[in-house]
Amino acid sequence: MLSTVMLSTLVVGTFASGRSVANAASTSPSPSASSSAGVSRFTITLDQLEPKVARAGDTLSLAGTLTNTSGEDLHNVAVSLRASTQRIGTRYDLAHDSDPAAVIGFLVSGTRHAVGTVDSGGSVAWQISIPVDKIGLPSAASMFGAYPLAIEVTSLGDSGTLRTRLPTTLMWMPKGAQFSPTRLSWLWPIVDGVHRGAGDTFLNDDLAKDLAPNGRLGHLVSIAASSHVPVTYFVDPALVDEATAMAASEPGITERHGTTGSGPPAPGASSSASPSVKASPTTPTATTSPTPSQASTKKSSPNPSGLGSPAPAPTPYRVATPNGSKAGTGSAVAAGWLTELKSAVSSSGSQLVALPYGDADLVALDRAGLDQEIASTRTTGQALLSAELAEPTLPDVVWPVGGAITMTALTDLAGDMVSTVVLDGQVAQPEDPNAVGGPRTDLQTSAGTVRAILTDPTLDELIADPATVSGGSRAAEQRFLAETMLITEQRPGAGSSVVVAPPRDVDPSNRFLETLLFDTGSVPWLQVVGLGEIAAAPTDGLAREALSYPQADRDAELSQSVLAKITPLRTDLATFGAVLGSATTESFFEVANLAIQRAESSGWRHDTSDPMRILTSISTQLRTLTSQVYISDPHLITLTSRKQKIPITVVNNLPNPVTLQIHVNALNASRLKITPIEPFTIAGKGSRHEVLLEVEAPTNGRFQVQAQLMTPDAAQTFGAPVLFEVNSTAYGAVALTIAGSAAGLLFLLSGYRLFRRMRRSRQAHTVTS
Repeated sequence: MLSTVMLSTLVVGTFASGRSVANAASTSPSPSASSSAGVSRFTITLDQLEPKVARAGDTLSLAGTLTNTSGEDLHNVAVSLRASTQRIGTRYDLAHDSDPAAVIGFLVSGTRHAVGTVDSGGSVAWQISIPVDKIGLPSAASMFGAYPLAIEVTSLGDSGTLRTRLPTTLMWMPKGAQFSPTRLSWLWPIVDGVHRGAGDTFLNDDLAKDLAPNGRLGHLVSIAASSHVPVTYFVDPALVDEATAMAASEPGITERHGTTGSGPPAPGASSSASPSVKASPTTPTATTSPTPSQASTKKSSPNPSGLGSPAPAPTPYRVATPNGSKAGTGSAVAAGWLTELKSAVSSSGSQLVALPYGDADLVALDRAGLDQEIASTRTTGQALLSAELAEPTLPDVVWPVGGAITMTALTDLAGDMVSTVVLDGQVAQPEDPNAVGGPRTDLQTSAGTVRAILTDPTLDELIADPATVSGGSRAAEQRFLAETMLITEQRPGAGSSVVVAPPRDVDPSNRFLETLLFDTGSVPWLQVVGLGEIAAAPTDGLAREALSYPQADRDAELSQSVLAKITPLRTDLATFGAVLGSATTESFFEVANLAIQRAESSGWRHDTSDPMRILTSISTQLRTLTSQVYISDPHLITLTSRKQKIPITVVNNLPNPVTLQIHVNALNASRLKITPIEPFTIAGKGSRHEVLLEVEAPTNGRFQVQAQLMTPDAAQTFGAPVLFEVNSTAYGAVALTIAGSAAGLLFLLSGYRLFRRMRRSRQAHTVTS
C-alpha cells in the first residue's frame, strides 16, 4: 500500500504521448467508457488503484492510460478525479453508478491537470495521487463501505468539448468500523474434458501442456495452493485418472489396478440392477489381452516368487497418431502436478468434492433415460478419487455442468442419496425481485429435500469475463471488491454469505483470478470458508420461483444420438459378465465401464464424433470377445429312432471359463421336441464341451433347427444362433401299425395257401388209393 506516502498535491505524469506509445498500457483496453454526449473519444484503462482498502491518512494513488479512439486529434485534454461522499447503498445502485454516462459526485478540488494534445490512435499514461482525507469521506464508524469514484477526461475536438468517464469505487474503512464479515466460499474447478478413448491410449498430448507449471491446470492448482486461502476443490476423477496413467512411468507413482467403479452386474444379478453399488472384489473387472496401446501403460506385475529376472520398468503412456501411436511427453509434469494437487487438497481449510467421472452431462443422461448412469459415474468418481488422490470430504455434493439442472435429474440425484447441489443463482430466483437473498435454499423433489447452494451470478460473470467491466482488469477487480462490500453492508450485524464459482474452463493466465483469490483472503469484510460451512447454514427463508433450466443449457447438452448407444451396450456387457461368472479375471469390464463413462462426459457437448468412436470401439471389442464362445456347426444330424440324444459341441476360446445354457428349437416346433438341460461350464483356452440333448421327432423328414447359447439364468441370449438340419429316418407309430398289419396279413395268406396245398395233396392221395 501507499498509505505511508503523503502527497499534498495532485501529480499527473504524462509518461508518453502520440502513436509511438500506443502499447504503453499494461492491460488490453476494455470496452470504451461513454462520453457525456454519447460519443466515445477515449478508452480509459485503470492499471493501479491503491490502497484497496482506504483509511484516514492514506494516500490514494491511481494510474492508467488514455487511448484516443475518436479518429481525430484531440486538444486541451485534461484528467480529473470525481468522487462522492454518498455511500453506495445497494448492488443495484452500484450498477447505476457504474454507468459511464452517470455524473457522480464532484470534481475533487485541485485535481484537474492539462495533458495537452493526444493524436488520433495515440495513448498517454496518467497518474493521480491525492490524500484520501481531501475527499471528505464520513468518519463515523458505521459509514464503512463502497463510495463512487471516477476518472474524467475532458477534450476538445471538431464537435466541441466532451467528457469521457471511467467509473469505479473506493473502499472506505473509517476508524472503529465494526461488522460481521461476509463468509465467502470459492469453488475451484479442476476439470479439463476427456483425453483418452476406449482404451488407455490418449487421443492427443494436449494434457501435458495443461499440467505443466505454466499450463492452465498447473497454474490453477499452484495459485490456489500458494494463496493460503481455503477453497473447495471440485475435481474430475477422470482427469486425475489420466494424470496418474501419464505419470505411471515416474518413480513413486503407482497406476491404478483392479476395479474402481461400477461394471456390469455380477452373474445372477439382473442386468437392470442399480450400478450405484460399488463393485465387490468378485465383480468382473475387464478384457482379454489388451491391445498394444492399452498394454503400454500397464505396469508389469511383480514376480511373486522373487525368482527370475525383475519386472521390466513401465513404459511411457501412448498418444495416438495417424499411423499408430507414440510415447507421450508429459510423464514428469503429470507426476509433479499430482504431487502438488494432493498437497493442495489436504491443506488446512480446503475441501474436496468428486465430480461424476468425466464430469458427466447429468441432465442429458437423465433425458436419455440413463439415470443409472448418473449413479454409476458418481460411484466410479468417488472410488477413483479416493484411490488416486484423497478421500472426498463432501461426498454428497453435486455441481452439475453450467450450474443448471432439471427437476427430474435433481430427483434422480436425491434418490441416489445426494443431499446438496450447487446451482447458478439465476435458476432459482426469489419471487420478490427486490428481495436480498442468500446462497442457501431448499428444493423439494418427490425423492426428498435437496439443499441448494446458489452461486452469485454477478460475481461468476465477472470472474468468467472481466472485460464486462470497462477499464481493464484492475477496474474489474475493484468492481468485485465493491460487490462483496455491498453484500456485507446489507447485513453488517448478522453477516452474509456468498459463493463464487469460476467457469470450468477458467484460464488463470491473466492473473485476474489469482488477484481476486488473494484479495478475498486479505480484505477485512470477507472471511473465506469451505463450502461445507455454507451448506450447513440455514436457508435464507425466501420464497423462490420454480427451478428453471435455461434453453441455452438445453441446446448445449450432449447429443442424444450418442447416448442412445449406451443402453444396448450396457445390456450386452451385463450378458457377457453373467456368462463369465464372478470368479473371472477378465479386465475388459473396467476398460469398457470407464470408456462408456468417458463418452458421457460433458466435455463432448460440441463433439459427437469422438464419443461415438469410443462407444463403437467398445461394442466392436465386445463382439470380438463374445464370438470366442460359439456352437460348432453340426450341419446335419440324422435321427435313427423316434427318441435319441444328439451331440452339440460348444467351443470356448476365451482364457476364462464360461457358464451357459443352450436352447435348441425346430423352426417348426411340431417337428421336434427337446428336453431342457441344466447350465454347464466350459473351461477356457480352446476347450470344447459336448452337450447331449434328448430330442423326440414325432415325424420323419428333414427340417431346420436353431441352437442358441443363453446366460445361466436363460434371461439373455449370448452370441449368434446356429442353424443346422435334422434328418429323421425313424418309423412313426402309424407306419409301424401298417407294417405290422401287412406282415400279419401276409402271414395269414401264406398259411391259407399252405393249408389249401396240403388239402389238395390229401385229396389226390385218397383218389389214387
